[in-house]
Amino acid sequence: MNFSNLGRSTMVRILTIGFLILLLLIPVEFVRGLIIERMDRYNETVSEISSRWGGPQTIQGPVIMVPFQRVTARTKEGVEVAMDQAYFLPEDLAYSGDLQAQTRKRGIYEAVLYTLDLNVKGSFSLPTSLPYRGEITRIFWDQAVVLVAIPDTRGIKDQLAMNWNGVERSFLPGTAGSEVFPQGLHLPLQINPTAGGKASFQFSVKLQGSSDFYITPLGKSTTLQLTSNWADPGFTGAILPDSHKITDKGFTADWNTSFFGRGYGQKFVASEQSSYSSLYSSRFGLELILPVDHYQKSERAVKYAILFLTVTFAGYFLFEIFGQKRIHPVQYLMVGSAMVIFYVLFTSFSEHIAFALSYLISAVAVVLLISLYTLAILKDKKRALTAGGLMTGLYTYLFVVLTREDTALLLGSVALFILLALVMYLTRHVDWYNLADKKLEDSEASL
Repeated sequence: MNFSNLGRSTMVRILTIGFLILLLLIPVEFVRGLIIERMDRYNETVSEISSRWGGPQTIQGPVIMVPFQRVTARTKEGVEVAMDQAYFLPEDLAYSGDLQAQTRKRGIYEAVLYTLDLNVKGSFSLPTSLPYRGEITRIFWDQAVVLVAIPDTRGIKDQLAMNWNGVERSFLPGTAGSEVFPQGLHLPLQINPTAGGKASFQFSVKLQGSSDFYITPLGKSTTLQLTSNWADPGFTGAILPDSHKITDKGFTADWNTSFFGRGYGQKFVASEQSSYSSLYSSRFGLELILPVDHYQKSERAVKYAILFLTVTFAGYFLFEIFGQKRIHPVQYLMVGSAMVIFYVLFTSFSEHIAFALSYLISAVAVVLLISLYTLAILKDKKRALTAGGLMTGLYTYLFVVLTREDTALLLGSVALFILLALVMYLTRHVDWYNLADKKLEDSEASL
């Protein structure tokens, strides 16, 4: 294809440039896939490291569970029954702990692990009846248990015991067949339904976990006091801490909540799932944030590829309009390919060095490459410097957008407006109908 012949049709040239931009979006998608693949590999490695230490932990309990038998149907042949479980939550529940975090590396990947020394205490109102409105045939008070739900019990390294009403009793593994809390610990508890009264409890646990830590506020009143050596916590969940202090040496945080806002009561039955469906969503705690968000930044950067290609190619098209040197489609492709390579460079460098430095190295390399290539094909230092300035502005803008996510939309809309205004200003004297036959010397002079 002889691009000089296409110069007689401005519209054909614009359509050709548009086609080249669409063509370059194919390798852009490959780059996006590469970034996602590296991100998945990172997550897999972190999960593998965590699996040998202890995964994300959520403490639920303690809770009293009482199994019972209920009637499901009455027929001519007899009565059909099924086993069910009633749960009773504590009146008050207080957690206090010290969380010591560390990082472990495998290759270029890093995971946050922690060891938590947690003390739990509170009290129960002992049950005298069950919260089931249907027909009950039998209540197994002698098979009642106190259970504590912990999702990854591999993180428990020491033998645990609970002080129940002044008596030290050892936990047993598992949750005694609980349908609501499938993993954790339990201890047998015989309840006298005619006695009622209150029971106090206290126990301590040394727990290993990774990435994040949560508790579920099962008490009528629930408190959590936490200290840690980790300086980058992300408080999350249903509620935020009432107070917290973060320094470069760690943080302290205090939570205090009641049962009014959590969406479930102090007792429920396993078969009535709607009565406790918000158990998971009521949890609160923190994430141990590791400043490794370069994959997310790379993925966000790729989203701006079409904008960068359009602006850059528009700049080179203006070089054609105001100069006598035509630019071949292959040369457009060379410039576009260099811009696509930027995302690969940025992603690969950021796996080994800091985000800002990896971005700087990648951007400088691409800007120099494109500037020197422009000088070679146009033989014009002024236009080569202009191209370098344009690319520098684009990559500076992208860096600001990536580091200021909350204002990305504002920055993007303002930048687009300024670019459009600049193009309109530069082409204000262009006679688009006679562009093929006129050298536009007047237009160039008007600049």
